[in-house]
Order: sequence, then C-alpha cells, then structure tokens
Amino acid sequence: MYIERLWHLLMSEGISDRGLQLLELASLKELAESGSTDYVRWQNIKRGKARIGADEIEILGRVFPQYRWWLMTGEVMPESNQTSPEYDEAKQSTTRP
Repeated sequence: MYIERLWHLLMSEGISDRGLQLLELASLKELAESGSTDYVRWQNIKRGKARIGADEIEILGRVFPQYRWWLMTGEVMPESNQTSPEYDEAKQSTTRP
C-alpha cells in the first residue's frame, strides 16, 4: 500500500524534477564523462543556475538505466526492472528485518 501511494505522489512530478533527483545521486564527474555535457554545466544545473535539458536527461538515462522509464514517464515497472529511487528505497525498507 505504501509503495502505491508513493507511486501516485511521484506521478505529480515533472521530468525535470525527476532528472534533478537523479542528479543528486550521481557523481558530476561520471555524468560529464558519460556524454557531451561538461562538468561545469552539470555543476550549474545542480546549483540551480541552469535548467536541465533534453541532453542531460538522456545522459541520466544512460547512467541510471534502471530508472530510465521512471525518468521519462514517472511510472515504475518493477516486473521489467524499471523502478525509481523512492521505489527501491521503500522496497528495501520493507524487506529489512
């Protein structure tokens, strides 16, 4: 039940919000090395000085393939190993002893 409520909450976010959420989990160096966006641009996006764009969303999808569907749609498909950071966290907390 908790996971379903969390899923509905996440659906209200936009793709930029989800991208920024993944940006918090990533290494800026790894992101800069994974695509055409340089380190300084990633840093500016993270600090709120620049907007995240389609190129950056694409790079995040490559760096986090398990979150790609969620990043694009806001939906999770656990049966296809497409989840979200919150889904994984909630799932992990419910399986802990």
